[in-house]
Amino acid sequence: MGTPPPAGPPGGGRAAHAVPAAGPPAAGPAPADAAAARRRRRALVLLLIGPFLSLFDQFCVNLAAPSVDGSFPLTPFAFQAVVGGYGLVYGLGLITGGRLGDLFGRQRVYRVGIAVFALTSLACALAWSPGALIAARLAQGAAAALLQPQVLALIRTRFPAAEQPKALSWFAVSMSLGMVSGQVLGGALPAWDLLGLGWRPVFLVAVPLCLAAYLLLPAALEADRPTRSPAGLDLPGAVLGAASVALVLLPLAAVREWPFLPTGLALGLAGCLLAAVFVRNQRARLRGGRPALLPADLFAVPVFVHGVLVNFLLYMASVPFAVVLALYLQDEAGLGSAGAGLAFTPAAVAIAVGSRIAVPLRARFGDRVLVASAALIALGLALAPLAAALPGDGAVLPVLLAGMAVYGVGNGMLVPLLTGMVMSRVPPGDAGAGAGVLATTQQLAAALGIAVVGIVLYPASSGLALRYTPAMVAEVAIALLGVALCARLVAVARR
Repeated sequence: MGTPPPAGPPGGGRAAHAVPAAGPPAAGPAPADAAAARRRRRALVLLLIGPFLSLFDQFCVNLAAPSVDGSFPLTPFAFQAVVGGYGLVYGLGLITGGRLGDLFGRQRVYRVGIAVFALTSLACALAWSPGALIAARLAQGAAAALLQPQVLALIRTRFPAAEQPKALSWFAVSMSLGMVSGQVLGGALPAWDLLGLGWRPVFLVAVPLCLAAYLLLPAALEADRPTRSPAGLDLPGAVLGAASVALVLLPLAAVREWPFLPTGLALGLAGCLLAAVFVRNQRARLRGGRPALLPADLFAVPVFVHGVLVNFLLYMASVPFAVVLALYLQDEAGLGSAGAGLAFTPAAVAIAVGSRIAVPLRARFGDRVLVASAALIALGLALAPLAAALPGDGAVLPVLLAGMAVYGVGNGMLVPLLTGMVMSRVPPGDAGAGAGVLATTQQLAAALGIAVVGIVLYPASSGLALRYTPAMVAEVAIALLGVALCARLVAVARR
């Protein structure tokens, strides 16, 4: 990932003091290059607002939902739609959103997405009924699907190769901090009840950030040219892809509402069958020279496939970890929503640290740093059930906080390294679609992980206590599978 420093002259003595035959010695980057680098840094800050908000608004509702339920009572299905509807639509639209960036220009599509995200966030904050809030949340998820894939694609295509590792490390910080900050503020803001608004400021956070990104980005990053013809939008592929993802996600998102047998299983199998039809359709379109939504040839690249699977397993472990831990801290540890949210602070700090040390460590120790970072994630998760099993209450919270810190360092290291490895195998013209594939697997993993952990967490008989320790152990097992597959990825990359 990074560019090694230039080697010195071979030998010492006069070679070390040699003067070029013509022209003065270089005194650093040209003023134009320095100005362009400053513009890219400003652009990166504005671009990272997108991934931060897309994860923030997905996770803030986990802790804000009880306050929403107190504002206007929600039926079980409405509660599930408020909490999970955003992620469902977000997951459905990511591949299409990425391809739209390839077709119409990624900077332009990002600005459209950020504008719609601001409007839908305001609509969430002003919602007067459960129906209005659900509609706004679904539209917000669609906006996030528009803006999220453009960021990785723009880093891949508009930043020099030497700057991409650092940009990806900040991308990892923005996503991870969005997830953690959503947990923190989702619990704290309703508890603070600012101006008597209750849960509504949770959604208002996005509006000024979106406004800044929309207005300031054109001056920092000029619009890019489309890499594909706008006439090449694959509408049948978009419908097939969205339908297959929907059939897989719906029974997972509503696992507590619908009987898994036979309804959920039938829908899931239908989704898998439709996904196979979708991939076959995409391959046929590519062979026939017709435009395709998904660059299906990427799945013939072993590093891309292994990287996507590692990403899937570790998100399948990490997202349910955040949800289960938030429940545990309030139910068993006796913390309120604000305290439970603030307990995620060590992870936020550690993620920032991990993302900053990832690239230097990889430059020194090679790709095995990916395996070490995945192992840190698994270790951090493993400290949670260990804390829950400790006798007495005094030691539980310190061990949990230590686990959050270890998890955060591993997460902060892994995300930029893994993302860079996967995206480096994506042709620049398909960068948006490739980023959409990566993000879609994250959403599928989150939904599947929550469904699997939910089966373990909730007892068969109502009235019994939730089984937090077995649920946490299930997350650790999934993370360990991710570590093993990460080792396999490194071996494949070396070959």
